[in-house]
Amino acid sequence: MKNEDAHLVNQFLTGNENAFTTLVKKYQKSVHALAWRKVGDFHTAEELAQDTFLKAYQKLGTLKNPNQFAGWLYVIADRICIDWHRKRKPSTDSLETTSGEEIEESSYRHYEDEQREAASVEHRQRRIKDLLEKLPESERTVVTLHYLGEMTYKAISEFLGVSPNTVKSRLQRARNRLKEQEALVSDTLGSVDLPVTFTENIVKQVATLKPVTPTNSKPLIPWAISAATAIFIFLLIGVGSQYLARFQKPYNLNARSETTVEIIDAPIVLDTQAEPDLRNQVGRFDTTGKSGGAGSQISEPFVPAAAQVEKETRPSTKQQWIQANGPEGSPVTGLFLSATRDIYAAASGGIYRLTPEASAWTLVNATVLTTSSETSETHKWTSMAEHNDTLYLVSADDVLASIDNGETWKTLGAHPKGRIKGFAITDDAFYLALEDKGIFQSTDSGKQWTLLNDVETDTEILAVAKIENTVFVGTTEGLYRIRAGAWKKLSIDTTKAIHSLAVSENNLYVGTGPDITQLQTPEGIGAYIGQIMGSDTSSAWEIFHSTDFGDTWTEITPTSDSFMTKISPGVKVIAAGKTILALGITASGSTDGGKTWTDYGFDKSDLNSAMNSFTLSLFPAVGVDENTFFKVGPLGLIRSTDAGKSWHPFMTGIVGTHIQDLVAFKNDLYANTWIGIVKSTDGGESWETLTLNSEELTLKPAANVNFTNLLMFPKLAISDGVLYGITPKLEEENELRLFHLSANGNVLVPIQAVPTLGKDSAFIIDIIRQSDPTHQREKYPGAFAVNGDTFYVEYKRRLFRWKRGDSEWFNTGLIDTVLRGFKLAVLGKIVYVGKRDGHLFQSLDGGDTWKDVTPNLPLRFERFNDITFAGSTVYIATDTGTLMSKEGEHWRALTDKTGAYTITLVTKGSIN
Repeated sequence: MKNEDAHLVNQFLTGNENAFTTLVKKYQKSVHALAWRKVGDFHTAEELAQDTFLKAYQKLGTLKNPNQFAGWLYVIADRICIDWHRKRKPSTDSLETTSGEEIEESSYRHYEDEQREAASVEHRQRRIKDLLEKLPESERTVVTLHYLGEMTYKAISEFLGVSPNTVKSRLQRARNRLKEQEALVSDTLGSVDLPVTFTENIVKQVATLKPVTPTNSKPLIPWAISAATAIFIFLLIGVGSQYLARFQKPYNLNARSETTVEIIDAPIVLDTQAEPDLRNQVGRFDTTGKSGGAGSQISEPFVPAAAQVEKETRPSTKQQWIQANGPEGSPVTGLFLSATRDIYAAASGGIYRLTPEASAWTLVNATVLTTSSETSETHKWTSMAEHNDTLYLVSADDVLASIDNGETWKTLGAHPKGRIKGFAITDDAFYLALEDKGIFQSTDSGKQWTLLNDVETDTEILAVAKIENTVFVGTTEGLYRIRAGAWKKLSIDTTKAIHSLAVSENNLYVGTGPDITQLQTPEGIGAYIGQIMGSDTSSAWEIFHSTDFGDTWTEITPTSDSFMTKISPGVKVIAAGKTILALGITASGSTDGGKTWTDYGFDKSDLNSAMNSFTLSLFPAVGVDENTFFKVGPLGLIRSTDAGKSWHPFMTGIVGTHIQDLVAFKNDLYANTWIGIVKSTDGGESWETLTLNSEELTLKPAANVNFTNLLMFPKLAISDGVLYGITPKLEEENELRLFHLSANGNVLVPIQAVPTLGKDSAFIIDIIRQSDPTHQREKYPGAFAVNGDTFYVEYKRRLFRWKRGDSEWFNTGLIDTVLRGFKLAVLGKIVYVGKRDGHLFQSLDGGDTWKDVTPNLPLRFERFNDITFAGSTVYIATDTGTLMSKEGEHWRALTDKTGAYTITLVTKGSIN
């Protein structure tokens, strides 16, 4: 495609006008689609597309690299659309100076325009524009070019300057978001045709134009450089290099010279004059302390979407992104114990293996996609099985097989889409369980799938297990057995849902509990609590045992007087040998196959315990032997080596931690993960977990950290040269931990005498609400800021303030009625808070009183991205642009040189 374009451009430059006509026919739909995407009107887009080709005709002689014609044309179209937006407000002329014929003609044109616009808006925009607006910008553009522009992946990639795989993944994500509306978008956009005279009109108009004649001159190459010039260059490259970036400007779309840029998915860096204490930096930077520069650094010139021209291959001296080694940890989506006693874990970074003698996980395959390529759903689980010395993996999209212990995988075929609940293989077939879609069977090794319709309608599948060639399926309506493709509902003395299944040799264990859907209404919660409170012996869950493939059952439910044990809405059963673990809000264990039980009680340090009881069998678990067990939870993998009495994190070797914040502080890197704060002194090559200890001033190994001291979803802030953090106390309700980094940077020191935020008296209801993800998020601090000895924190959608020495937290009165998600910035007594509903509040007295300054803002937006101070100037980054104000009264929207609102993220860091 590139060579064809270059040939046509060269033909045109040598006088062949038909070559330009060919280029018009080739790209007219693409340019029209892009213009419609920018202006939202099909007929206006036609006019702008024509203007684009006329401009290209005039300027084609200035194109230095004909291979970049597609990207160059994209830039022209984008500029013309921007100019249209800027000029679309027409100037008005006095009717007194206008002739009657002109008025009549203008009125008729106005009538035609109104009719045409009404039809277009009614038939096209109203139906699909709203749908496309729900997509991110990058996906919107790809969808428009694909359906309206009728462009292939490769054509779009060359047009936008990105890889074909990027185009494909964006289109797949967009299709998933649109779901059943995709056909509507495809049919509507696909039915739009350009007039047959479109190309002819352009050809007629270019006949009156004079193209720019290309120059054949070459730049003057100096034969000698003076000594003074050499010295200047040496100083510029050497001594002054740390200051050079301060004056580096982003790529200017209006520049006359042609610049090759690399397109990456990243926000625009705010190009402001750097102050001594302000460091804006994108990319990897030197933290060794060797450079004394404190100015703003930009490692790559970031450009707007309009400048997405194709990258020309050439040697580059620019800094490149490098994958850091850690921190350790990652969401784990699957867990499996093989016949050789190897454990396999599917994580975001690939497939990991733990052999019986190993002390750390080993990455055996990094190419298998363990998360869905078509959805942003948080929990896309994988499932594994083994049959005839072959490992099988059901990823989010495909079924794969490996015959070399997971190192290489062969794709067998795609599987039906849905939330994976289990996967089993017999000599006859593959069986795949999808939560609310049923059981699917494949008799050709995963190539084709058939739905087995023997389960009642509206039944949800919760668990799957296999003994030899028999498959068991636990559902909300009972337990089913599959033999040779035949279904049978088994008789168990329970009316509860089957939450979990566990197998040890030929022993099948079933864990039951209430249908969790009944706890989603006040009536259901009341009935559930009444059932438990109405009997001294009644329990919300049960455990049954069978040794004959489910024909007969024995109840082995542990007896307990513990109220916490009884109310647990479900139980997860794990078995290995004679050891059985029953995990709910509390934990119980048996070492004799369920004949006797030991109550391990409620372990506040094990956050997975409550989650397992409320999420049924969502998180996988395996029993290696009678003492060693692994289970997955919100915090990753944890292991027990004492038959379930205690649990400890075990993520050694698994890299892929979700990092919420990355802070550069005193030449070191600090990152807050889901479960703590880690530090790197070598630019991200190695990481150490910081412990919370007021006495120890040296780093302790992560394995020795008390689980109760986990810093769950911490927040970080810097004030007066000190790094602060906040996290909830896991063992207490409504209590927060405040801490600061020790002077030597090795330990997090607790701040003493931090008051509680109040007690929650509705304890039972709070337990039921654990299954609500919104409630789970509210337990952790949101926005966090520090000014001197005053702390501000968002907690349970309210903004609180505490000053050292105060006896209680002060409720500032700000509350977000939707969800947690304040954006917060503090400078002295000045406080700014951006709420999720799009309102900006200002306080000039530290939060005692508030003023809604939203009406004063010159920009309309839906959400806040960030708020920060740079000196005394506050910057408000939103989804449509950035605002700034020096005194808080008068606001200005920042734009680029074309007048477009392109800056949506501002960053302030501190390197001391």
